[in-house]
Amino acid sequence: MKNPPIHITAHDLDLSSALREFIHMKISGLSRFAGDVLAAEVVLRGKSGAAHLFSISARLALPGKDVQGNAVHANLYTAIDQLAARLARLSRKRKTRRANVFRRAGKKRAKSSTPSAPFVFVS
Repeated sequence: MKNPPIHITAHDLDLSSALREFIHMKISGLSRFAGDVLAAEVVLRGKSGAAHLFSISARLALPGKDVQGNAVHANLYTAIDQLAARLARLSRKRKTRRANVFRRAGKKRAKSSTPSAPFVFVS
């Protein structure tokens, strides 16, 4: 699968090329859980004040419901790691649910197609 387009927006931060590459690496790695990612939107925010925190949120556009997550941390790279872990967990959950729906539907069909009375062989 080719890498999905990743749109990165930074508010109150300078977006360096190293930071951009780190985000691309982390978001592109999610394709093993959700191979059908259409696009990704990442928003970085710097919060000033007594506790200087970074906030990062992302949305993965997928067929059906989108997957989105947030992370807040004092270190920007740690916040990105936390966000990638959260998106991976949500993508795995989505993938498992989709597989279980197909499995469950197959079991229902198998039960309904079997006759209720046992076979009797007549010779």
